[in-house]
Amino acid sequence: MDVEAAAEMSSESRVERTRHWIDLLSALILACATIATAWSAYQSALWGSQYSAHSSKSLAAVVRVSKLSTLALQRTTVHANLFVHWIIAVNNGDSTSADFLLARFPEPLKAATMAWRTANPQAIPLAPGSPFEMAEYALPERIDADKWEQTASSEAAAAENASETSNRYLLFTIIFASVLFFAGVSGKCRWNVMDVTLLIFGTITLLSGVAVMLSLPRA
Repeated sequence: MDVEAAAEMSSESRVERTRHWIDLLSALILACATIATAWSAYQSALWGSQYSAHSSKSLAAVVRVSKLSTLALQRTTVHANLFVHWIIAVNNGDSTSADFLLARFPEPLKAATMAWRTANPQAIPLAPGSPFEMAEYALPERIDADKWEQTASSEAAAAENASETSNRYLLFTIIFASVLFFAGVSGKCRWNVMDVTLLIFGTITLLSGVAVMLSLPRA
C-alpha cells in the first residue's frame, strides 16, 4: 500500500508540475500576444493616419492641377486669337498690322512664333504647323500643372501603399487575437494533451505572425 500510495502521489505531483508549466507558458504566450496585438493595432493606426495625410495632399494637388490647367487654357485661347489676327494680317500683306501685333505678342507666344518662322513651315512640310507645337511655347501654368500632376500621382501611390500596410497590420490583430484565444483556453480543458496541443498551436501562430509582421515597414 505504501508503494502504491507513493506512486499515486508521484503521479499527482507530475500532473501538478505539468499543470504548473502549462499555466506558466499560457501566461507567457498571453503576454506576448497582447503586446503583439497592441503593436500591430498601433502600427495600423499610424499607417491609417499616413493614408489620410497622403490622400489630402493628393487631393490638394489635383485641385491645383485643375486651376493651373484652366489658366493655361485661358492663356492659350488668348494667344490663339492673337496669332490668328497676325496670320490674317500677314496673308493680307498688311505688314504694319502684322508687325504691330507681333511686337506685342506675350511670351512665350512671341518666342515660339519667331522660332516657327525660322523653321520655315511654308517650305518645309515636316515643320510644326503652328507656334503652339514649338518647344518654345512653354506656358508656366502648364509646366506647374505637370509638376503638380506628378505630385498628385506620387501622393496617391503613397496613400494606396499606406492603406495596404494599415490593412496588413489590422489583419495581424485578428491573428494575435486567435493566439489569445488558444492561450486562454489552454489549461481549461483539464486534459494535458489537449492543453499542450493548444499551446503549441498558439505558439506557432504567434511566432509566425511576429516574424511576418516584423518584415512589414514601420511608420
